[in-house]
Amino acid sequence: MGLNVSELSFEEKYNAIGKTGSFYEGMFITVVKTTGIFCRPSCRARKPKPENVIFYATVQEALQNGFRPCKVCKPLEKRDETPKYI
Repeated sequence: MGLNVSELSFEEKYNAIGKTGSFYEGMFITVVKTTGIFCRPSCRARKPKPENVIFYATVQEALQNGFRPCKVCKPLEKRDETPKYI
């Protein structure tokens, strides 16, 4: 039985930020209001303060709300895949 992202609390999502090999990968996007960026749950960038975080279900939601992708975790690229230009 899969976990529904809408069943996760803010605290559960926040605690998942930065955990490598995250079980939550692909379930939500972390948005940092103060920097204007969005990240994967497993991003290794410094963890933001909880008051600066918003969670969206998809990358499209983050883009539509004016946020840009993180340069560290590259949420627009497929995870663990070599980019085509290499």
